[in-house]
Amino acid sequence: MKSVAHKQYPQYVFRDGTKLLWNPILKKAFVDLPEERVRLQLIEYLIFDAGFSKARISFESPVNLPGDKSASRTDIICYDKEFKPLLLVECKSPDVSLSEKASIQIARYNQKIGAPFLLISNGLEDYWFRDSSGTLQELHELPSGFNSQHESTEHFDYWVQRGFVGNKSHPESRKWILESCELLYGSKSTSSPKYFKFEGAPNELFLPNYYSIFGLNETLKLAVSLTATPFGATRLNCVLNKNGKNTALLSASLDLIAKGDSKNTILQTNSGIQKINISAKRRFNFSESINDQVSNLSDFLSEL
Repeated sequence: MKSVAHKQYPQYVFRDGTKLLWNPILKKAFVDLPEERVRLQLIEYLIFDAGFSKARISFESPVNLPGDKSASRTDIICYDKEFKPLLLVECKSPDVSLSEKASIQIARYNQKIGAPFLLISNGLEDYWFRDSSGTLQELHELPSGFNSQHESTEHFDYWVQRGFVGNKSHPESRKWILESCELLYGSKSTSSPKYFKFEGAPNELFLPNYYSIFGLNETLKLAVSLTATPFGATRLNCVLNKNGKNTALLSASLDLIAKGDSKNTILQTNSGIQKINISAKRRFNFSESINDQVSNLSDFLSEL
């Protein structure tokens, strides 16, 4: 089934200008790796949607399995109110297809853990199982107690904590940013955002992030993201993909746009890198929604 984590986002912090994942339970920062993102996306769901207490969730508990030379470690264990294991979770990277091998692995772990419910997830798909005396029964619906208990109520600080928005964003841009987050990532989003790194891109643009993909026609797609900077600002990043190849990048500082700075946007194409005023070039402003701006920006990038 579709993963409960598909519209959950991990928390981030900046340390010496580097964007790192933040584990709210361990209160530690980690390198931004795919499997770690999935694990923290699931934690977001378990805490904020399913209502689990942080005190009843553990990470990387050692498991001594027969025949293993060293102890293995579980990804996540959730405990019931009597602190008995309730759910054992095995996390995989989004580019890893879930297979029978993964179910065998988690079943072996559960010989020691003894949780009645098991979950294997790559952040896109979930496989849930009930463990009855060592026999796994695949479930096609969420088990009782793991359903979302409330509607999401994302606010400005929520998006700041997840690295989409700078905490010092210009006041004139804040309403537009909040509405854009809801359209790109929140309950109003019509797709499941995907995480892209864009290897080789300038580090100062902080392109690695979750992007919403807009299919413009059979050959054109536009990946759109909002991202915070270490200085508390917010950037709008757009990457145009034509016939499967990225052909243009636009990275606009929403704070510079709000201040009226004429060099508010970095544009990169095959012709090189230049600074432009996107407000003058394409009449970008905060009165039109991000969905309305997508067509405008994609036309601009396609003409380059």
